[in-house]
Amino acid sequence: MDKTTDKKSKLILHKNPIWKGLLYLSFPVFLVNILKTLHDIVDGIFLGRVSGTYDGGLSIATAMQSAVSLTWPIFFVFISFGMGLSVAGNALVGQYVGKGDTKNAKRFANNTLFIAIFLGVLFNVFVFTFAPQILSTVANNDTVYKYAITYLRIRSFELPVLFLSFAFQAIRRATGDTVTPVIVSASGLLLNMILTPILVLELNMGITGAALATVAAQVVLIPAMVYYLVKPKTGISVKFRVSELNKIVVKDIFRIGIPASLGQSIQAVGFVILNFLIFSYGPAVSAAFYIGNRINSLVMFPVSAVSTIVAIYIAQNVGAGNVKRAKSTVKQGIILGFLMMVVGVAIILPFREPIVRLFSEDPEALRHAATYTLYIGLGLPLMALFMTYLNTFQGSGETQYSFILAIVRLWMFRLPFVLLAMHVLEWGPEGIWYSMLASNVLAAILGTYLYSRVKFIPKTREAFS
Repeated sequence: MDKTTDKKSKLILHKNPIWKGLLYLSFPVFLVNILKTLHDIVDGIFLGRVSGTYDGGLSIATAMQSAVSLTWPIFFVFISFGMGLSVAGNALVGQYVGKGDTKNAKRFANNTLFIAIFLGVLFNVFVFTFAPQILSTVANNDTVYKYAITYLRIRSFELPVLFLSFAFQAIRRATGDTVTPVIVSASGLLLNMILTPILVLELNMGITGAALATVAAQVVLIPAMVYYLVKPKTGISVKFRVSELNKIVVKDIFRIGIPASLGQSIQAVGFVILNFLIFSYGPAVSAAFYIGNRINSLVMFPVSAVSTIVAIYIAQNVGAGNVKRAKSTVKQGIILGFLMMVVGVAIILPFREPIVRLFSEDPEALRHAATYTLYIGLGLPLMALFMTYLNTFQGSGETQYSFILAIVRLWMFRLPFVLLAMHVLEWGPEGIWYSMLASNVLAAILGTYLYSRVKFIPKTREAFS
């Protein structure tokens, strides 16, 4: 292992206090999360500036925002498999790095990449072909349906690159390299933010322009990702050789990755249903959901960065057999995340009304967005626990618990609460916001219980046939 990687591993495995190391390594991830959030906000703002209305009074901007909101959970169903693969790659490569077994760390990295590329191409073909059929089950407005098909089909070409990107980030971060993935991702995000207003407004391409800008910005990253994988300045390298494929390695990757993938994909299906229920109140409420999520992501991105590094700490320390340090990492990660959420909510909530006005000129959408931002924001501090527990389960390789936590939060808590609020209590759109807050509270409690069952046992092997 080279000196730079060894320095990062010493930080992860030995140096105290742990919270300082978490902040140090999470800072680059934090920066790219800011850019990702700003990118999402830019998309929302410029789509919201598209002028014109339809005969029924629906604004073109609201229809486009509603289409993106409707499309995202469906798209997430497919990218969740890439994210699950990333979880497996991060956990297994990280545990071999912590163990000092560079040979098998490279072996798992190579196999992760091949699986990622294969699945990305497969899902690209499937989503493009069946987008109309998929969306017909959740859209009940012809205009929004038309926009959603266009957006989802164009974005389907992003899937192979996204899957490669997930594998790339997992491999680099597993060795403690949080800088290279940020440089690559930031370049794509900045290009996307430049292209979006040009294509959406200047060239009058609307939602087509927003989708094309995202895909183009991802495609240009391919040479950089391949270069840093084959000739990295630090950490392990890969060779993209088919001869590196190994049945046992593939089996181990799927054993860890499938629960994480299924948990996120089934959760995404639940969000498709949730979006359908939200859309039943009309495009203005659906657009409000889209706007509110963009604003709340401003509060969540610092915690997301820290929890990502928690997974790396746990993976390497579990691989090294240092259970005490792994558990200490979880505690300090929760405290950091909770404090960050409290500060973020205290800053955002008082100014939520002027902030939502940046996204839309539709009075009804603005009113619902301000209300949604308030109620979901009140529960965000507890989301620090949820996110840290998820990354703990993933870093330790105990992905069956991340599966349980993700599924129960949505399918046993949120959706039943939403249906109760809509059809029994008849609380209207506000009932959905109440239900989401309640489900986040219960998810934090469930996560605490599941964490008590984690054993922090390494998932590495001594030899392969």
